[in-house]
Amino acid sequence: MTTKQTTTALLAALVLSVGLGSSATALTLQEYLDQVTGQSTAYQGTSNQAEGSYLKSREADLIFTPQLFAEGRVGHDGKPSSPPVMVYDKLESQMYRLGVSQQFNFGLQTRLYYEANKTDFVGANFGPGVMREYWDASPKLELVMPVWGGGFGRTAQANEEILRQQNYADSFSNGSQATNILVGAEAAYWRLSAWQDVVKIQEQALKAAQNIYDYVARKQKMNLGEKADVIQAQALLESRTLELQVARNEAQDALRAFNKFRNAETYSPVSALQPVDYKALEGIVVPVQRPGDRLDVKATEAQLNAAKASSTLVKERNRPTLDLAGTYALNGRDEALNEAMKNAGQSQRDTAYVGFSFKMPLNVGATSDAKTGALKTEKAAELNYQYATYAQEQDWANLTRNLNDARDNLRLIGRIEEVQKSKLENERARLRQGRTTTYQVLLFEQDYTSASLTRVKSAANILGLQAQLKLYQAASSEGGK
Repeated sequence: MTTKQTTTALLAALVLSVGLGSSATALTLQEYLDQVTGQSTAYQGTSNQAEGSYLKSREADLIFTPQLFAEGRVGHDGKPSSPPVMVYDKLESQMYRLGVSQQFNFGLQTRLYYEANKTDFVGANFGPGVMREYWDASPKLELVMPVWGGGFGRTAQANEEILRQQNYADSFSNGSQATNILVGAEAAYWRLSAWQDVVKIQEQALKAAQNIYDYVARKQKMNLGEKADVIQAQALLESRTLELQVARNEAQDALRAFNKFRNAETYSPVSALQPVDYKALEGIVVPVQRPGDRLDVKATEAQLNAAKASSTLVKERNRPTLDLAGTYALNGRDEALNEAMKNAGQSQRDTAYVGFSFKMPLNVGATSDAKTGALKTEKAAELNYQYATYAQEQDWANLTRNLNDARDNLRLIGRIEEVQKSKLENERARLRQGRTTTYQVLLFEQDYTSASLTRVKSAANILGLQAQLKLYQAASSEGGK
C-alpha cells in the first residue's frame, strides 16, 4: 500500500469514527424532555400544582366520613343557690365527652358519644342520704334530619361536589399548562434541529457559490469567460453569505428557546440532536378519531360541575329550613364514676327528646335575586363548556388537516429535491464542458438550495404538529396527572 493510500484509509477511518461518535452522543428527544421535566421550574411548578390539586380533591371524601371527637370542660358557678333552701358556697362541675359523629349523604346528621359529668356542691349540707358530690354517666345518641332547605343531603352533596370539582378544575388547568410546556419543548427541539440542518445547507450553498466564483474568475483571467459571469457569481456569493448569516441567527434564536425550556444558560451549547427521519415522516398515519379531550376542556367541564353544585347550594341555602331532631340517652349517677357508668345501663332512667327547628328568610327580593344570579352563573359555565368543546373539535380538525397536508407536501418536496439535485449536478458537468452558462448553473443552484430548505422546514413543521397531538391524549381520571 502506498503512502497516499495509507493516508486516505486513515482519513476515512477518522471520518467514520467522528460520525459514529457524534451520532452516539446526540441528545435524543426523550433525553431533552427528561431535562425539561427535571430542570424546568415552570414545568415542575405547574405539574406539582396539578398533582397537589388532585390530592386536595380527596378532601371532599371527608365530608361524609365518620369523625372522632372529644370535648371537655371544667368550671364553677358562684352565684346564689336556687332554691334558697339548697345552701352551698359554689357549684363546681366537670364535663367530658368522647364519641363519633357522621353526616350521611342522604342528609342525616348523627352524634353517638359517652358523656361524664361531675357535680360538686361546695360547702353544702343537704342532710343524710343526699349526695353533695357525684358523677352522671350517659351514653347519648343525637339525630338531626333536614327535610326542607338542604333537605335529604342536598346541601352536603353540593358542598362535596363544589370542593371536588374546584380542585379538579385547578388540577386539569395546571396539567394543561404542564403538557403545553412539554409540547412547546418538543417543538423547540425540532426547530433547533431544523435550523442546524439549514445552517449546514447554507454552508454547502456558500461553498458551491465560492467554487463557481473561483471557476468563472479563473476563466475571465485567461480571457476565456465573460466579466458578466464573474459579477453574477459574485452576487450569488454575497447572497449566500447573507443567507448563511441569517440561518445562523435563526439557529441562535432556536438555541435560546431550546435552553429556556430546560432552564439552562442562554447559549449553553448542544453538540448534536437526533436526526430527522424524513422517510418516516412521509409515511405517518394521521389519527382520524380524537383520542381524548384536552385538559383545558376537562377543566372547563369541572368548572361547569362546580357551578351547578354552587347553584344548588345557593338555592337550598335560601329556602326555608325545617330540621327534625331527636336525642336519646341512658343515665347513671353515683359518687364513683365507675359505678355511675354501670348504672347508666338501666332503661328506666333514660332521657328522650324529639323536636323541630324552622327558619325562613323574610327578604324575598334578595332571596330571589341570589337564586337568579346562581342560575345565570351556571348558564355561563355551561356556555363556556359548550364553546370549549366546539373549539376543541375545530382545533382537532385543523390539526389533522394541516398534518395531512404537511405530510403530502413533504413527499412532493422530497421528490422535487431529488430532481433539483440531479438537474444541478448535470448542469455543473455541462458548465465544465463549456456547454452552458454560469447564469444557468446559478439558477439551478438556487432551485436546489430552495428545495432543500423547504424540505427541512416542512419536516420541522410536521414534527411540531405531531407534538400537538399529545394535547389530545386520553387523560387519566386523576385530575391533571
